[in-house]
Amino acid sequence: MGQIEDLRHFVQIVELGSIGKAADQAGIAKSAMSRKLKLLEDRMQTALITRTTRQWSLTDAGREYYDRGLGILNGFDEFEANIRNEPAELSGEIRLSVPLYFGKFSLSSHLLEFSKFHPDVHLTVDFNDKLIDVINDHFDLVIRISELQDSTLVARKLCETRHVCCASPDYLNNHSPINNPIDLKSHRIIQYGVNRKPKWSFTSSIQSKEKTLKKNDKNKVNSVTLSASMNSLDGEFLIKAAEDGQGVVLVPDFLANTSINNGRLIPLLTQYDVNVRGVHLAYPSNRYLPHRTRFLIDFLIQKFR
Repeated sequence: MGQIEDLRHFVQIVELGSIGKAADQAGIAKSAMSRKLKLLEDRMQTALITRTTRQWSLTDAGREYYDRGLGILNGFDEFEANIRNEPAELSGEIRLSVPLYFGKFSLSSHLLEFSKFHPDVHLTVDFNDKLIDVINDHFDLVIRISELQDSTLVARKLCETRHVCCASPDYLNNHSPINNPIDLKSHRIIQYGVNRKPKWSFTSSIQSKEKTLKKNDKNKVNSVTLSASMNSLDGEFLIKAAEDGQGVVLVPDFLANTSINNGRLIPLLTQYDVNVRGVHLAYPSNRYLPHRTRFLIDFLIQKFR
């Protein structure tokens, strides 16, 4: 039990940011807490915290000891609660990294609902398209919209997403029909990114409304090189430009769904699949998964199902 208590005291120091505050919470003298930290570092044979007269910071070993130790403590507390047949209360922090627009448009309402029902869980959510390192950046969960290349991660599939080609009713009423990808060449193109000569690719894997696609036509990729009339790295701006009748846009469905459902945008070329990708929740395979994190994973999978 001594090692568990030493670990618990170390976690208190890190989370409270002060040896004195950790001592107060534990009900012991500050000198006693300092001595416990020194004995722990002696046992580990390495410095866990770098201390100066004005401040302190975790060493690399200290950060690893904290991350792994926190999982051990959570597991130990859950184990004892199960033995006592006590319901495990959801509490503690969950650090989650999600792609910016998928997070804002498809995930945020579910996270807010989860937080409302479990107020003792501290959600730290990073809305960012950067490909983060789950372990070194100290995240519990990440959402990836792609095929997972990292074999050290365990993945649970949430849903699928695909790109949708769309334009406003006003634009379509005043321009020539778009029945196949080649027709896009005569239209104004609103492009995500900086490429002024984008290539849009469409896969014929969905049955056409007019007729069933021939067997040889299924999964055939139709690519067309276009000239962009407008470029931006902001997905919300692209949607607003399309709603304003500025042209045809190709964006992920989670970005366009609200506008389509409200009639502000009309989906085009729906007989084609475009950039179909899986959306996965992922976490490190070698890390203990606390009850709160497992509960959030199951909660989100149920919501998307």
